[in-house]
Amino acid sequence: MMNNNYNILEEELKKHSIFKDESKLSFDYVPLYLPHRNEKLRQLAQFFKVIIEKPGGMSQKVIIHGSNGTGKTAVIKRFGAMIENTAEKRDIKFKFLHLNCRINKTEYMILKNVIRAFNKAIPKRGFSSEELLRILIEILEIDDYFLILALDDLSIKENQLLYDLTRLMDDELNPVQRLSLIIIAKDLNFIKTLEKGTISTLQKNHIFFEKYSSSQLYDVLKMRCNEAFYDNTVLDESLHLISDIASEFGDARYALELLWRAGKYVDLSQSPQVSPEYVRQAKSHISPVIRSDLIHSLTLDQKLLLLTIARQFKHKEKAYLTMKEVENGYILICEEYQTKAKKHTKIWENIQELSNLGIINSKLSGPGIRGKTTLIGLSDVPSETIEYNLISQLEKEIEV
Repeated sequence: MMNNNYNILEEELKKHSIFKDESKLSFDYVPLYLPHRNEKLRQLAQFFKVIIEKPGGMSQKVIIHGSNGTGKTAVIKRFGAMIENTAEKRDIKFKFLHLNCRINKTEYMILKNVIRAFNKAIPKRGFSSEELLRILIEILEIDDYFLILALDDLSIKENQLLYDLTRLMDDELNPVQRLSLIIIAKDLNFIKTLEKGTISTLQKNHIFFEKYSSSQLYDVLKMRCNEAFYDNTVLDESLHLISDIASEFGDARYALELLWRAGKYVDLSQSPQVSPEYVRQAKSHISPVIRSDLIHSLTLDQKLLLLTIARQFKHKEKAYLTMKEVENGYILICEEYQTKAKKHTKIWENIQELSNLGIINSKLSGPGIRGKTTLIGLSDVPSETIEYNLISQLEKEIEV
């Protein structure tokens, strides 16, 4: 019989840990210094210094693009802190706001959160996006504020928002320009879907973030390691191994997650150091495509759908699943997790979103399959790895 006083958490808290502060390996943490990204910060400073020199004189619009884990978000957040500090010293009322469009999925949600950032309440009555834009303009004008809005992980769904924001003051003669934009995207493909006028407004200022090399990733890891771990608990050869592994993708987030996971395995075994063997153990459970931050950003339905796909591939020796196979399996997964299954249209939309994120592949069926259907495959990620990552996330969200 279990002792009622037995507490596993208390037991774990008493154990020795090699971590000094593991939050320093979090994707949300932005260090004061970002190795090999000073040039990008300088480019941003060149573009936006006019806003400090002559507030309201002109609006700036910049597109940041590059692969996952190349430091785009960290650089933007660090720059935001810099420009707010610089403006405050000059008594300029200035706000920098970073919003992830994968979380704030609609124009309404984005505008609502922008307004809330100014500590303004939105009346309970439903407002249209046009009305929210007008409210935002009034806030900026009445309170004499200037705003840089950074929209991260932008997709084609935000086309109308971009159109509206780039033309915010078009109706006035020589208006005070209070809003500037930073668009953050993986590539420039979204531009092709925009209206011509919006394209001409946005195509001037681009900053491309190259993938990190192995030596650059080592510098990133070394700096974070000093902040996150106690001295002499991470072997230098382990950092080099992680750098080499992650350099295939040039992905600093993947490198940091490998280091964090390796450290957790060391704590679990109560070993004194992160050796290369713990790095290899971490690599076996982490995919550069299926990072924990990406899984976390998915909706519950998308997680359940992805779990369905992973489990089906785990038990079937097939390269692709049909839409019908996925839907039937999804219904069973929803029953397992006691969640109401979505209808066909929503399932299809979620399939497209997972495909856009690069987690799965989807294509139309060809010869050999009767009728037209969507075929779903996995990217270069083992189904067991996806299942492992999803179950740990779902257990936090749902009590089955």
